[in-house]
Amino acid sequence: MNIDLRKTLKQIENALPKEGAQDISQLQKAYELTLRLRSQIIGIIYDMKQFGSHTAQKQSVTLIIDEPLPGMKELTTEVKEHWVTMIHDAIDKESHTGIPEFQKAMVSIQITAPRGTDNPKVWDTCNRAINLVINNLKGIFFRDDDFEHMAFSVVANWGEIGRTIIRISELVE
Repeated sequence: MNIDLRKTLKQIENALPKEGAQDISQLQKAYELTLRLRSQIIGIIYDMKQFGSHTAQKQSVTLIIDEPLPGMKELTTEVKEHWVTMIHDAIDKESHTGIPEFQKAMVSIQITAPRGTDNPKVWDTCNRAINLVINNLKGIFFRDDDFEHMAFSVVANWGEIGRTIIRISELVE
């Protein structure tokens, strides 16, 4: 996991009221940041237990999921949980040789939908499932999902078998 706990601690310190005056808005901000720090620590502990604490010097990682990324209208809570499990299982399979941490990652998502699928239900540029994938890669392969730390592309096509292939590599500019 690639989270800077010291950065969050510094933000907490900056949010705390300076000597004397107690400002409720500052205290609320410090409290929210404390909750974020707690969540980050829990995430790091979970990832260390799940994937190990070692990193690798791999050039890229390929995660293969034997289902096409779900369409926007199919993204129920159960489907989200199913996909989170499949993504983390795929990461777990790759983690036996370590998990690389990329300074700026390029995430390429290739979706193959089975022929005969109703395209408007499968693909839409506002597909929330893409966000689900990215959110479950950040903090593991790259620090954050902002333009400083990652970029992504999505390609969809028809095929005989539905599948999603996710490739993560260092973005060379």
